[in-house]
Amino acid sequence: MESNEIYREEFKIRANEVGNNGKLTIPALCGLFQEIAGNHALVLNFDITHLQENGFTWVLHRMDIQVNTLPNWRETITIETWPAAGDALRAYRNYIVINSKGEVLISCLSYWMMINMKTRRPTRMPQEILNTRLADRKNVLEVQSSKIPAFDDPETSKNISVRRADLDMNEHVNNVRYLEWMEEPLNTGQISLIKKVDVIFMREALLGDTINTEVFSPSSSETQHQLLNQKGELVAQAKFSFSL
Repeated sequence: MESNEIYREEFKIRANEVGNNGKLTIPALCGLFQEIAGNHALVLNFDITHLQENGFTWVLHRMDIQVNTLPNWRETITIETWPAAGDALRAYRNYIVINSKGEVLISCLSYWMMINMKTRRPTRMPQEILNTRLADRKNVLEVQSSKIPAFDDPETSKNISVRRADLDMNEHVNNVRYLEWMEEPLNTGQISLIKKVDVIFMREALLGDTINTEVFSPSSSETQHQLLNQKGELVAQAKFSFSL
């Protein structure tokens, strides 16, 4: 395919990707986004394996997800994705989830950085990667610049030990696992009413770390989530919004 084309794949929702309401979970959704992003990057010759050969890798910094309807178990969906214009340090990747009728179920704008694997610091992206971005196509959602506020008075709190099974090819906790930990305190009713998830990944969590997941509800239509490591450092933050 040409670098200026939208990439798409079909997925049939499997039993291990739905919750007890029979609908695709947010963590499983993000797992599908991760899969198709990697497949598209492979086609464009800058996937994680290519980068790691040269001492670099991709890391996800932020995801902004807008949900119209979550697909059901055994439903076949099409996910479309494309890289969009950003800057030399941050890349945007768009996703839309479409059902068999052509209706948009979910939209997502993700923010990515390339890091040096030795220093673990962001690095500027080479021009050949910048050239793959579709600068003339609008993002599916507005670019977010606002922060998610931290809080000191969580309503619930739970410690989690990082296991080897939580790690990905970058040897740190996979972003999907962060979302699983954040979603855990929500009840079935809340999960069924999720309309928006904004999550920021701030630092790595590694094997042996202890992560404290905390939740605060500023209103009946919103919850705020944060993950802190054993040093008290923020690892990730999120805001979940619900329809009432």
